[in-house]
Amino acid sequence: MVNPILKNISWLFSEKLLSMLIALITMWVLARQLGPQNFGTLSYLLAIIALLGPLVALGLNSIIVRELINKPAYNDKIMSTVIGLRLFGAIFGVMLCWLIAFFANNFTDVESTCLYILGLASIFSGLNGFEFWFQAKVAAGIVAKMRTTVVIVFAVLKIIITLSSNNLILLVSIFAIEQATLGLGFLWLYIRESTGIKIDLFDWSYGLSIIKQSFWLILSGIAAVIYLKIDQVMLGQMAGREEVGIYSVAVRLSEVWYFFATAVVVSVFPSLLKQRSDNPSLYSKRLQQVCDLLFVSALVSAICVAFLSPVLIPIVFGEAYKGSAVLLSIHIWAGLFVFMRALVSKWLIAEHLLKFSLLSHGLGALVNIVGNYLLIPSFGGLGAAYATVLSYAIASYVTFWLHPITFPIAKIMTRSLLLPFTLGKRYWCHLP
Repeated sequence: MVNPILKNISWLFSEKLLSMLIALITMWVLARQLGPQNFGTLSYLLAIIALLGPLVALGLNSIIVRELINKPAYNDKIMSTVIGLRLFGAIFGVMLCWLIAFFANNFTDVESTCLYILGLASIFSGLNGFEFWFQAKVAAGIVAKMRTTVVIVFAVLKIIITLSSNNLILLVSIFAIEQATLGLGFLWLYIRESTGIKIDLFDWSYGLSIIKQSFWLILSGIAAVIYLKIDQVMLGQMAGREEVGIYSVAVRLSEVWYFFATAVVVSVFPSLLKQRSDNPSLYSKRLQQVCDLLFVSALVSAICVAFLSPVLIPIVFGEAYKGSAVLLSIHIWAGLFVFMRALVSKWLIAEHLLKFSLLSHGLGALVNIVGNYLLIPSFGGLGAAYATVLSYAIASYVTFWLHPITFPIAKIMTRSLLLPFTLGKRYWCHLP
């Protein structure tokens, strides 16, 4: 019988790998057809929408999994309450998005219209919370099939629209409909695989209790998305949409590898939670092994991409995006810390240290904002790339050396960072 964790990883990996390939093909067509100016506008608008994401998630994503695993008898109440809270958050996010579109004085009419459309569609992202029910059940295959189908269908539509009309509003509408379809897809799967939605089980008192638990995660989620996306927003404000287009190609090619870290950590998290209580020694060992795997994967990806990007980007994307190559060769190294951070985020939840998630993301956001503010005027996208790598390193590694209680995970990450020099001793000689 196949180990359910390995099966789950294989499903997630396969889905994310296919999604990565589809995203790359779609981005290639959109970037070449739209050109740096329009592609930069599209990326700028999507970055603004991403900044509103934490208002939908409310810091509940990983808490949902923990609650479902620890309280299986209350699964219906948990899901009804969490989805209700996410929908309230999504509605608030839409209102905020529309206010930005209405009052911003540097938006064209087309950009404002596009932001209205994307904001409305973000309501459906509240339904994405159903995915975490499947994560708790270690049943990624069901979700993977639905999401892959949606991604393929809408990738084809995006390519057709871009090749035929090059209409930005129409293209943004396809992005919006895709978000709505994904949300409805999660809803349909949950109804099919569970006992269904029980609206009457929505519990305000329980909802407030988990909101209190997730308070630090809400704030850290806001800080995290700021340091993940603020570079494109600030670049669009300070250097123009065309610079965002060139930078976005580098960022997309850099971040497309992050799927591996997410797939691995999402699949092993339920098992790690169980080992933490049943076998602390094995728990520590598994944490180190997972962190090593994530670091090595990021290192190999960074080396390959850094060497190949100067040759491949001008050929694949055209001379207009030649500047993306040097940006990518810098930005890709942020992945070393992003990969390990995927594990750290789960560790903070397991150890009930959520305030350190806020501390780390907050410092990362601050460094990224200040770095972008100082470097973009003189260096453009290059300055944004350096600021991003520095902020990721501080948020995902340096911060955890600031307090003794987080030293254990800092030491685990340090051992992974030193792995190229200690591989023989640790794994070949079986020494601790």
